[in-house]
Amino acid sequence: MEHFIEILRDAINMDGAAELEDSSALAGLDGWDSLGKFMFLSAAFTDYGVTIEPSDLSAVVTVADLWALIGASRQNA
Repeated sequence: MEHFIEILRDAINMDGAAELEDSSALAGLDGWDSLGKFMFLSAAFTDYGVTIEPSDLSAVVTVADLWALIGASRQNA
C-alpha cells in the first residue's frame, strides 16, 4: 500500500511533509478535486492497469476505500 499512497500523493500534488494514511478522508485533502481525481484515474491505469469510472469515486471516503476500489477493479479486469 505504500506505493499506492505515493501514487496518490503525486496525483493530488500533496506536500511531502503532510501525512497520508489509509484512514485519511479524501474529502479533507486539498488536492482531491476534479483535477486530482483525473490525475489519480490516469495513474491507476498506468500503474495498476485498471480503468476506473469517475462515477465510482463517489462511493469512496477514505484512502483505504480507494485502495479497495483498485483491488476490486483488478479482480474484475
